[in-house]
Amino acid sequence: MESKYMMDANVFITAHRQLYPFDVAPSFWEQLVDKAADKIVIIEKVQNEILKGKDLLSDWYSSQSSNFTVLRAPNQEVIEAYRKIINSVNNNERYTQSAKDEFASIADSWLCAYALAYESTIVTLETYQAGVKNRVKIPNVCKEFDIKYIDLLQFMREVGIKL
Repeated sequence: MESKYMMDANVFITAHRQLYPFDVAPSFWEQLVDKAADKIVIIEKVQNEILKGKDLLSDWYSSQSSNFTVLRAPNQEVIEAYRKIINSVNNNERYTQSAKDEFASIADSWLCAYALAYESTIVTLETYQAGVKNRVKIPNVCKEFDIKYIDLLQFMREVGIKL
């Protein structure tokens, strides 16, 4: 698979709710499809987070999902990457047990595993926090495993979305 952008659900959810609502910034959503759809990969667990909202975002996503690459079942490479990441998190004494359990149960752990296996860039609104204990953050895992991650504005610059 060529280098792609693996999207965190928070990019879509926060864009919809706070940054670029459909009624205020429709061009963001149009350009997301027109300029970036062929570069976007969404894993099934992220897709499920987007769809569970049953709102304008889930309606938009349902109508546009065929434009994106959706990865449904992890292959052996992804499963192995997931094991490495989960083992590393579980062996890290900094995180609380509840943080470790939560990370293993949500899309973030799989998103990191797919990005590691496919050498892709994660797009997330989370930021790196060196001393965080009660939550395993995507950028912290990315830093540990040398996975590239960027925020939404950098993604927009890289794919040419201009508002």
